[in-house]
Amino acid sequence: MKFHKIVPYKIRRAISMAAIIGAPILPIAASCNEIEPEPTPTRDVEIKFSSINADKVLTMETLQSYANDETVRTIYMVPIEHWNSSMAGNITFMRKNFLQPRLNISPKIHGRGDFDFVLGEASKVPDDSLWFVKNGWTINKKYQR
Repeated sequence: MKFHKIVPYKIRRAISMAAIIGAPILPIAASCNEIEPEPTPTRDVEIKFSSINADKVLTMETLQSYANDETVRTIYMVPIEHWNSSMAGNITFMRKNFLQPRLNISPKIHGRGDFDFVLGEASKVPDDSLWFVKNGWTINKKYQR
């Protein structure tokens, strides 16, 4: 007696179809196992300063430490209180010797807020006025209404 291995046609076809369909699923399943690192949450920092305490609050070390912190996205230097004792010479001095060196520490550092200088004094130094505006501050905004 002879035994013949008979496999019905439909079963043979089903096996090859399963192999063809399953092949593309393997790379997808393998990639699902890879865990992607979650992005580090970032934050914005506002450092408020006045004409009285600016040199104590906006120290180069403080700004540098925030700039080196990977969780900090943007650092804003925000003037508060009154700046109405600043004359044209003081505006230029403050820009060149105080604010500009601090902005140069990192591209993360920007200006925000309003300087309320003595009326007309900022217009005596137009290059400095434009610099303030270009770097994010406004000048005498309450009088522009």
